[in-house]
Amino acid sequence: MTTIELRFPAHRFHATPWGRHVNEGVVEWPPSPYRLMRSLYDAWKRKHPELPEATVTEIFQALAAEAPCFALPQATASHTRSYLNSNTLDPTDKSLIFDAFVAVSPGDACYLTWPHVELSMAQRKTLDRLLRSLNYVGRSESWVEARLFEGEVEASIRCEPLAETDLSGEAIPVACVTPPAEYQEKRPWLDAIAYSTAEFVKDRRSLPPAMRTVQYVRPPEALMVRVPRSPRRHAGAQAVLLGLDAPVLPLITATIEIAEQIRVRLMGTHKRLVGDATKVSHKFSGKTAEGTPLSDHQHAFILPLGNERGRIDRVLIYTRSENGFDSDELRAILRVRSLYQSGSEDGIRAVATWRGRSDDSSVRPRVSRVISTTPFVAPRHWRKGRGSFEEFLKDEVRRECRNHQLLEPLAVELLPKSPGLFEWLEFRRNRKDDAPRPGYGFRLRFGEGVAAPFSLGYGCHYGLGQFSAER
Repeated sequence: MTTIELRFPAHRFHATPWGRHVNEGVVEWPPSPYRLMRSLYDAWKRKHPELPEATVTEIFQALAAEAPCFALPQATASHTRSYLNSNTLDPTDKSLIFDAFVAVSPGDACYLTWPHVELSMAQRKTLDRLLRSLNYVGRSESWVEARLFEGEVEASIRCEPLAETDLSGEAIPVACVTPPAEYQEKRPWLDAIAYSTAEFVKDRRSLPPAMRTVQYVRPPEALMVRVPRSPRRHAGAQAVLLGLDAPVLPLITATIEIAEQIRVRLMGTHKRLVGDATKVSHKFSGKTAEGTPLSDHQHAFILPLGNERGRIDRVLIYTRSENGFDSDELRAILRVRSLYQSGSEDGIRAVATWRGRSDDSSVRPRVSRVISTTPFVAPRHWRKGRGSFEEFLKDEVRRECRNHQLLEPLAVELLPKSPGLFEWLEFRRNRKDDAPRPGYGFRLRFGEGVAAPFSLGYGCHYGLGQFSAER
């Protein structure tokens, strides 16, 4: 294990996260490992050129091999506003500049820990020598005192890679150094760490050659903006939002295919985590340990969400269990990192971008009017004794709302055609060996707000019968 301690004598850390403009007023917290590595490179070249390149390279490669875990002090985000002269003849021509920073209490320190990095005694001395040569990290007013820390870090606020933790909080991107084993650029890896802004602009790149972004979970108490409030205590995350990325994203018509593929991966990953096929989570399988299908919709909903171009770019996975997903279930969801796409050689990359309560308004706002975004498939068949076919469909929607413990809608309107880019006939409307069934669309009006999106009817746990807020 290797741990670095950072203290800020001015009790402030000034830095802008990658991809954000300084005038957005967004602060980088925790300090990115990529920024720290570049500072160490600078200290080596300017202050300790006598150190052998091979020795420094070995240390840098070891630190780049994994994303560190952070132990953070409680901090507050703040900023100053300055009107700076624009260097014109008009003395009133000034520009508003924001200087965002993180404020920490005197004496508090930030710790970066690489759990699996073991350095030799000589390497530790060299790294400590470079660390103690740092004057600042970030902007020049971010004075820093850095050293190699020995011993165990006392209890602090943890901030860890999203794929390796069971923490709850905000998912944030953190700039890390690309491990040498994953580096594929022509420029030597060590030289790529010193890649300059001028080169970046000249080459018209979107990312520096030796930088990668790693999703971390930052607990709410790690960075306060206003007076802290007592956090709500939850037993576990009830919902996770996956972001999808591919050269060509799948069409919304493949909703049930994407959802079924994710379910298979969740069950397989969870089986490997618990080491017993009979203990696969019923939230993923939809069955008890004896193989009996669950009732009352207790298993997870997997809802692929489409964008305005009719492509699936997010997948919402949520459970109605008040206790949410347990740690193994959550780890299984976070390990869904790639999907295949039929008819394409390019896979689909997946990454968790958010986790929290299933009724969180940022993901499932409460609305009183919703409209179909995927076809509603009636779970029962119409018979002549059930009235007209249209009334039968409306009654099926009302019945499904009751089964899902939703408010019964005040109005159910059968839509003459799909409100989206694709007709219902173009959607896949069956699972496995089931025969395709007709699909229909509705507009629902409730007496009070309900959390949307939600899904009803046949295949509702795989994205069919999906309703979202009407725009």
